[in-house]
Amino acid sequence: MRPMSAKAKTPSVGARPLASATAGRTGQAVGSLLQRLFPTTSATGRALRLAGLTAGVTGSYVGYIAQRLFLGEEWGGKKRRSTHAKAGRAIRDELQLLRGPIMKLGQALSLHTDIVPEEMLAELTKLQMEAPGMHPSLALAQFKASVGRSPEQVFQRFDAEPFAAASLGQVHRAVMRDGRCAAVKIQYPGIRAAIENDFRWIRNITLPAQASGHLPKKVLDEMESQIVAETDYVREADHIEFFKSALKPLEFVVVPDVYRDCSTDRVLTMSVVAGQHLDAFLAKHPSQRLRDLVGSRLLELFTFQLLMLEVLHADPHWGNYLFNDDGTIGLIDFGCVKRFGSDFVGSLRKGFLYPGRFDSPEFQRIVQEQFGGPGQTLTPGAQRALADFALRFYRKVYPPDPKDAERAFDFSDPDFLRDFLRAAGKLTRARPGANPEYVFMVRAEVGLYTTLHRLKARVHTSAIVRRLLTESRKEHRAS
Repeated sequence: MRPMSAKAKTPSVGARPLASATAGRTGQAVGSLLQRLFPTTSATGRALRLAGLTAGVTGSYVGYIAQRLFLGEEWGGKKRRSTHAKAGRAIRDELQLLRGPIMKLGQALSLHTDIVPEEMLAELTKLQMEAPGMHPSLALAQFKASVGRSPEQVFQRFDAEPFAAASLGQVHRAVMRDGRCAAVKIQYPGIRAAIENDFRWIRNITLPAQASGHLPKKVLDEMESQIVAETDYVREADHIEFFKSALKPLEFVVVPDVYRDCSTDRVLTMSVVAGQHLDAFLAKHPSQRLRDLVGSRLLELFTFQLLMLEVLHADPHWGNYLFNDDGTIGLIDFGCVKRFGSDFVGSLRKGFLYPGRFDSPEFQRIVQEQFGGPGQTLTPGAQRALADFALRFYRKVYPPDPKDAERAFDFSDPDFLRDFLRAAGKLTRARPGANPEYVFMVRAEVGLYTTLHRLKARVHTSAIVRRLLTESRKEHRAS
């Protein structure tokens, strides 16, 4: 067979795709210009930079769509993957720069391994642990302005360069005067104003969803109030001390100590927690036994918080877990903590491992308690959607029959997250209610299930939940 010439290997590009590709580059150029011209601090500047990001990403895909019919299968696949990666880098870079709630939305998107292309996911995942840090001089000034003394006066040693930077603040290594290692979190300047500006923008672009009832105003209000609360590091210190004590029954969980003398509302100094983030942990190719152990403990940690404490660490992206080879789990970043009402948790206790029919009056009363809330009756369509969700997802993952519960659920199942998101989408379209408590619980669940999926863990889900249900009911009756 005669070898193909170099010319034959290169896909031809005619006038039509060139013109469309030019249109794509124009969109990218407009986006880049908008992003360069406007600052990240003002409401208008942040909104226009996001508009520029949208234009740039859209331009990339316009160029790809225009050319794909002329590229052939192999070159088309390469172009598609490179476009996904390029769009992911653009989104990641801009959200890292903007920080605040917009970066948190990117972190949430990075958990959706089922719907985000792999090439884009590789970039968005970096949002969980990477962001451009403040200039060292600015970080030092922020510390001194808040604490009243410079880091050199407080610590034996302080690293001016951060080892981690996230949506609201960055973390520095330090050594206390008595030799203890510490992690010092310093809040970015102007972050509270950025939160207000971002939510003003979010409310404007989600007006149709608000009008239709798919995104009720009180849910947005709850989200904003929670993120604003995350900027109060005194409150976060209280959360850390609460969980330090409350999670003692789970000996496999490690929570940092708070050093109050070196902490304020914008500076938080803690002990260092050992462990690796998920990607580094998986890169060491842990055994199936270890992955199953860690997965079982993650589920127990989640369920224990929900049923026993009625309080949840509600920001469960991968950057907030640290994994160790002995199966212990470090839990960090306690800014987003959600306290649930007893009535809501009571309805969860009734619904977990529910053995009856999902179209029964009893189950309808349970979901009415959980979703409807005071003075809000669920529609028949919402009732059916909830029953379908329980049947297609929860009963599959948490079988109520003790015989079925003896089998571990395999979270590596490639259809698992797809089915979950599909059922959740149908549920959202049915508008079953606007209980902010449920919104935060589901957010944490998505993070949990995505992590279990990446671990490829096999977990005896029902056995864990049944044990904690029994313990929580006993404690609830005793109190």
